[in-house]
Amino acid sequence: MNNQPLKGIRVADFGQIVAMPFTAQILGWLGAEVILVETKHRLTTRAWPPFAEAEPGVNRSGGFNTINNTKLGCTLNLREPQGMELAKRLISISDIVAENYSTGTMERMGIGYQDMQRLRPDVIYLSLGAFGRTGPMKDLAGFHSVINLFSGLAAVTGHTGSHPRILGGIFPDPFSGCYCVLSILEALYHRANTGEGQYIEVAMTEALATLLPEAVMEYSLNGKEAERVGNKHKDKSPHDIFRCKGNQRWVAISVDGSSQWQTLCLVMEHPEWRQDPRFAGDDNRQKNQDQLNPLIEAWTLSKTPEEVAGLLQSAGVAATPVMDSDEVLADPHMIERGFVTQVEHQETGSRPMGTVSWAIDGERPSNFRPAPLLGEHNQYVFCNLLGLSEEEVNGLVESGVIE
Repeated sequence: MNNQPLKGIRVADFGQIVAMPFTAQILGWLGAEVILVETKHRLTTRAWPPFAEAEPGVNRSGGFNTINNTKLGCTLNLREPQGMELAKRLISISDIVAENYSTGTMERMGIGYQDMQRLRPDVIYLSLGAFGRTGPMKDLAGFHSVINLFSGLAAVTGHTGSHPRILGGIFPDPFSGCYCVLSILEALYHRANTGEGQYIEVAMTEALATLLPEAVMEYSLNGKEAERVGNKHKDKSPHDIFRCKGNQRWVAISVDGSSQWQTLCLVMEHPEWRQDPRFAGDDNRQKNQDQLNPLIEAWTLSKTPEEVAGLLQSAGVAATPVMDSDEVLADPHMIERGFVTQVEHQETGSRPMGTVSWAIDGERPSNFRPAPLLGEHNQYVFCNLLGLSEEEVNGLVESGVIE
């Protein structure tokens, strides 16, 4: 069995913030050796909270440690000519280069695709930008919220009669990262068959726009913009999130058709609602959801989400607790399946974290290393891989080339 199909593949990771670090982390989960190239002049997520025990530190950021595990880390000053030469040497022994700097940055540093292709003809070069690397907006930078807005996703997200809403701050980043991984796997397959490398560019806005097939189809066919409907569903009612007993405890309930509605009434011990003309038939329940939902919530407030879900599921009505992060990481099902594991970090200690969402031949990768300390693997990268002596490395550290 091989649950690390990319074992033997090396990635030079120049990723920033979330999207590209997430991409490279998945490649590491698949077995690739991922070498994160960092500089102390641009720490990005290392400097962002939340920090372990609320104590700031370059190795204590929860965001950085979550999306950079199973990587090796080295520090290079890319403003120095010798730093750029070492970066080129690292790329020359890497199968994949991954970057998401602003358009033109890698080219100005002399490590763009054309330069690296001459150095290594079969290199696979992945470049991710907010709006892509071509077109009139190629030089514009854009982060999470901008991607939500420009892709059209925010326009269809929100409550009825209200304004557009952003669907999660960093949601576009891991979603775009998954597209990046798919393109890398296809490029590796192509190289295995032809020996050819490839240049791949991914636009985050385009990736997120693919989440809107229904809205795009409605406009293309009928000239109508999709309406914002909150948690409502055009074919199901009730279909919403309801408060339960406890602090910020919630349950999701989705009723499909009159038969399930009848069942819901019986479970809630309100058989008279089955005869209420406001709720008789799917269409009436759709029109009168604002009257129906408070009645249901009066019932759910007397129970925990688990009690509500248990009663409804056993009766054949779709319902589930709304789980927060703590509940996901402590969930027996997630733990037994191996999705949640403990990762031991030198500074922050043992922490539970979600890992890969797949199993290969029934097994998940088991070698989840913590995110690297800043510069932790400098000796391995510069001595073992690039062949520098310890004296040379020490001299480069003193001169500020290796940070």
